[in-house]
Amino acid sequence: MLTIEAANRSFPLMVDLVSLSGRPIEDPVPVASFADTELKRAAAEHLKSLFDRFGSDKSTRHDYHLVFGSILAEPDSVTDVLEIGIGSNNPDVVSNMGTKGRPGASLRAFREFLPQAKLYGADIDRGSLFEEERINTFFLDQTEPESFDRLSRLIPEDFDLIIDDGLHCPHANIATLLFGIKRLKIGGWHVVEDIAPLALPLWQVISTMMPEQYESHVVDAKGAFLFLVRRSK
Repeated sequence: MLTIEAANRSFPLMVDLVSLSGRPIEDPVPVASFADTELKRAAAEHLKSLFDRFGSDKSTRHDYHLVFGSILAEPDSVTDVLEIGIGSNNPDVVSNMGTKGRPGASLRAFREFLPQAKLYGADIDRGSLFEEERINTFFLDQTEPESFDRLSRLIPEDFDLIIDDGLHCPHANIATLLFGIKRLKIGGWHVVEDIAPLALPLWQVISTMMPEQYESHVVDAKGAFLFLVRRSK
């Protein structure tokens, strides 16, 4: 409890410290601001219907379809997607979905939405792994660097989109971010889902630390915040 209290107090102080350096601290932007054209709004609505059909909570509990529809507004151009966190019904897995969750739901929705793409998933629950047409999944422990090394040998070198919907814990998210941004195509996106309000200052600080070839956004969505990174060059 002391560690949690120390972290919760430290993150806002880190924001204040960065502010003293003159570097701007980004305020969260509304999720709806991403769907700013008819094309993006139409893509978001189509993706919402698929998330709902396959049982993903990305557009029911959250409104993440507004982000994903916008960044995937030209679905025929997307060829490789990785989602870390397939979902688990196992109560012994920390970030499980509960008994009513549907593991693999978002991978199947993305497969339907992205006709040219191969989908890759990774999860710590080996019982959630599966293979289907255009979907391959692998074991990953986000807290172990060696696990990322093993995954690297099994998946493509670069991606249009990498999603972190696995262990919702800052150290695991940062390790996944370090892994993910190095594997983005130019124009590709890395998305960290389900950021709790208490962790928001940490991600505001991380946003100021991103290398110059990456643009980042902290997004205020329904039920949680998102952290988005796009490789610009």
